[in-house]
Amino acid sequence: MKLLRIILYIGLFGLTTLAQAQTIIPLERGKGGVRAKNIDDYKDEMKMAERQRNDSLQYVDHLRRAFNALHTDSIGQAELLFNKALKLRPTAPGNHVIKFNLGLIDMARGQNVEAVKKLTDIIKEYPNYFDARLARAEANLQLNKANEAVEDAEQVLNKTDFEGVTPLLIERARFIRAAARYQLRLFNDAHADLRVILADNPQNTNAQILDALTLQQLGQPKEALNQLNLIVSANPQNTDALSTRAAVEAELKMYAMARADYDALITLEPQESAYYVERAKMLINLGEKRAARNDIDHAIKLGIPHGMVQPLIQQTRWFFWKKRSKHFPLSPYPARQL
Repeated sequence: MKLLRIILYIGLFGLTTLAQAQTIIPLERGKGGVRAKNIDDYKDEMKMAERQRNDSLQYVDHLRRAFNALHTDSIGQAELLFNKALKLRPTAPGNHVIKFNLGLIDMARGQNVEAVKKLTDIIKEYPNYFDARLARAEANLQLNKANEAVEDAEQVLNKTDFEGVTPLLIERARFIRAAARYQLRLFNDAHADLRVILADNPQNTNAQILDALTLQQLGQPKEALNQLNLIVSANPQNTDALSTRAAVEAELKMYAMARADYDALITLEPQESAYYVERAKMLINLGEKRAARNDIDHAIKLGIPHGMVQPLIQQTRWFFWKKRSKHFPLSPYPARQL
């Protein structure tokens, strides 16, 4: 009898619970609860799947066109397409690569503050995304934040055993650290980094040029000039090498040779106003003040502020007054007739 009561109690409890469950979880469509799918549900799911498929196809197409635009230097078009892709699929797993490229676009425009912000957001989520770290280091160098650049470069140099850290990436990180050390006036440390790079890759022209600049700062301008002569011989149209050699030649008072290098630079880049200013300095030292004044005037036309070249104008003033004296008498009044 006792056993029967227990069984009845359990049975009643079970029935009560089921009844309560059916009351609490209604089975009518649209009111929640557990129910069987109908044809409308399947149609909705098919529409959702189709929309997602179309979004994915558009996403891939935007990325393809964006990268093609980058290859043709159409960075405005690339930026537009990258942002469209992010809007279509904001949580796609590869979006950090899109954001990285948007950071590079900012750098190409000289918007290094914005680039650092974008790259920092990526690095917070992907701390071992070393391409982003080195890009941020380069942007910080442009902002004269050399210490921050050193930190990012060393994050790569201290993790050479990580997957994806290639010899090329290590070389790039070491070069960035050398450039940052140069900016910090740690010339011996910069030279040491550059020697390592050139021992592994003697054809790294950027490292050769920076090493020549470092030698110049270490008080070895002749050694710097010898190195630059080799670079220019191999790359006669390398404007970085030519302008660096011209600066070293000017330091060694080799004004005619420096002037020849600035002639070559102006032929290669006639819209670069700084070359006209530097050539004017060489011409003044060579006593060619008429030609110097012409270069200064041309630099002003190209956008150099008048105030920046005022000291050079002062040095050519004697020529200016000599030129004017041909047209104006020393006295504005005619001689008196006695």
